[in-house]
Amino acid sequence: MLILRWLQMLGYRAGQVARAHRVAHRFCLLSLLMLVPLAHALEVRYSNPFPDGPLAGVARAMTFSGEVLAGDTDKLIELIRRKPADAWFALGRVELEISGGDPGEALRLADTLAELYPHMVASRDCAGACAITWLSGAWRMLPEGRIGLQKPLAPQQASDVQADRLRNYLFKQGLPPPSYERWQAARNNSVYWLTGPEINSTGTWPPYYFEKLTARCPKLDASDESFHALRRCAARLVISQKAFAFDKLLAGVNDPWWNENKDVFLSAPR
Repeated sequence: MLILRWLQMLGYRAGQVARAHRVAHRFCLLSLLMLVPLAHALEVRYSNPFPDGPLAGVARAMTFSGEVLAGDTDKLIELIRRKPADAWFALGRVELEISGGDPGEALRLADTLAELYPHMVASRDCAGACAITWLSGAWRMLPEGRIGLQKPLAPQQASDVQADRLRNYLFKQGLPPPSYERWQAARNNSVYWLTGPEINSTGTWPPYYFEKLTARCPKLDASDESFHALRRCAARLVISQKAFAFDKLLAGVNDPWWNENKDVFLSAPR
């Protein structure tokens, strides 16, 4: 308003002042839009930390970054269907750099990933949609950072059905019920960071996978030898479970690599 009065004092006519007002208004709106951070949908980047050898041209790891938004699960499935070999090997190490997103879509993404038995690694604070995704791993590592559970901004944003699905998923993936209750008691939109003991209680493996490991694999002790023996046994168990999920996702896809290997994968010891 001060600018418009100043223009009138300088002798500008009403029409000129009105045009100046419209320009100023548009400039203010544009400035506000530039200040609002834009949501970036989930980005999946492949990498190969082992560039030599028989798998030199195949991805050996992947990174999830950005926000989990509606439709991102379908995009991941399409990526898997487009290059099954890359997805198969890259799921052996999934680095999480997810900055947030929609809990409902994150849950759908996690349900899809859990059947693929990925190796999830979070090397920084991982909360909300990131934490839901991290819990989907058959192997879950946390070299650095924290895992945090976050509720929606307001209770009405999440339906009772979605809340029940999330609770059942968290328990299935090993979150201790007392941790869930403490999270629910926290105020809306606050992050409940799991403590070290809670992370340990949640476990490196989800309960259903841990039962398979304890029944069929050597016990883990303090030696490197037992650790590597357990990893080899765990890898054999993962292959068949992962193969069934891949076979379902690749229905109708005529991929030479999958056609050549799927019978071997499906018949792996489990």
